[in-house]
Amino acid sequence: MERIQIISNHLVAGEIKQQKKAQPSATDFFDFDGLLTEKELAIRKKAEKFAKEEINSLNINEYYERAEFPLPIIERLKGLNWVGANIKGYGSPELTSMELGLIAMEISKSSADIATFYTILLNITMLAIYYSGSEQQKQYYLPKMTSLEKIGAFALTEPEAGSDAAGLKCTAKQLPNGAGWILNGEKRWIGNAPMADIIVIWARNIDTNKIHGFILEPSKVASGGDQLRIETLQKKFAFRSVQNGHIFMKDCFIAEDQRLTNALDFNSGPGKCLFLTRIVVGWIALGVASNAYEKCLQYVKQRNQFGQPLAQFQLVQERLVKMCSNIQAISLMCHRVSQLFDQGKLSSGQVGLLKAFSTSKAREVVSMARELFGGNGILLDDIGRNFLDMEGIYTFEGTYDVNTLIAAREITGLSAISSINHSKSQQQQK
Repeated sequence: MERIQIISNHLVAGEIKQQKKAQPSATDFFDFDGLLTEKELAIRKKAEKFAKEEINSLNINEYYERAEFPLPIIERLKGLNWVGANIKGYGSPELTSMELGLIAMEISKSSADIATFYTILLNITMLAIYYSGSEQQKQYYLPKMTSLEKIGAFALTEPEAGSDAAGLKCTAKQLPNGAGWILNGEKRWIGNAPMADIIVIWARNIDTNKIHGFILEPSKVASGGDQLRIETLQKKFAFRSVQNGHIFMKDCFIAEDQRLTNALDFNSGPGKCLFLTRIVVGWIALGVASNAYEKCLQYVKQRNQFGQPLAQFQLVQERLVKMCSNIQAISLMCHRVSQLFDQGKLSSGQVGLLKAFSTSKAREVVSMARELFGGNGILLDDIGRNFLDMEGIYTFEGTYDVNTLIAAREITGLSAISSINHSKSQQQQK
């Protein structure tokens, strides 16, 4: 008993000393904001304000239930001028990956669907044209996409080629006179495809086996035939407002001047675009987890059971600390990975580790939050939509297993997947 009393006295004395200092924020426990520059902090706060005032006023859950994209948000997004990621020129805001990540994080707190549309689907299409297109293509398409006059889609995934993107079955056959190409095959899970003005299609050259990129404008394909058909995927339980499409091409003609001339293989084509988008997925996972944690913390402090707040029970506090710990770890990893990307030092293994770790730990946070909400946790309001969308975030832009093995390849020097490129870890090109 004497020993217990001594420990108790030490704890009380320590608490009194801590009270003289400012207590850390329950939602930013390690003062993540303190790591940001003035510009980064201003962008984060602007994105936070936009999400609370513009997105939350749209009754997002109604669109989500109907599996519709909230088209009114496009006009509201135009005023932000944040489309274009780290592209230099062509009307782009020339954001760092840190700035883009902060935008994705704040918007995803209100809607992971809109965050995905705005910070991934639009930007990855533009990056494909920026990295691999001709100057004429860049001048023509990028300004229109930066202003949101045109909506883009990035068509890499196929029914039988997801994480194994190198195994594309969609083919491109060059016409004898060099006037164009004939594309055949399917693309699946293509975000924005049903509503896109511009779709970048990745296909394998049937003669050389190399991967080429093509700019497809659905409105310019001859109507009434089987050349091009785009179906909206139905019955999704996650990312219901994101319009994913299944693209069917049968002898679809693409003019030679619509080929991305600088895409010669996977690494110089689609591979270059995936670096940044996987970073942004980490930030979106952080935003979804943060929203779930913040809503859950508020809920358990207000809801009483057995004569006291839920937050006063030991098991509830243990879960809250786990959730907080995961979020702080994801925050710091996102911050460091974005720094490395902006410095041109990021490897494929590092970005793979970020994607695998952030989404798995965010998934844990959302699951614990849903549990603490009890029956209310299955409602779309707040926590229910986070729970559903986190399942999609965990899988897209490379599964947990594949990203883990990409990181493990760099740690061990040995590849567990024979089809993964065995070349040394590549630094992304700006």
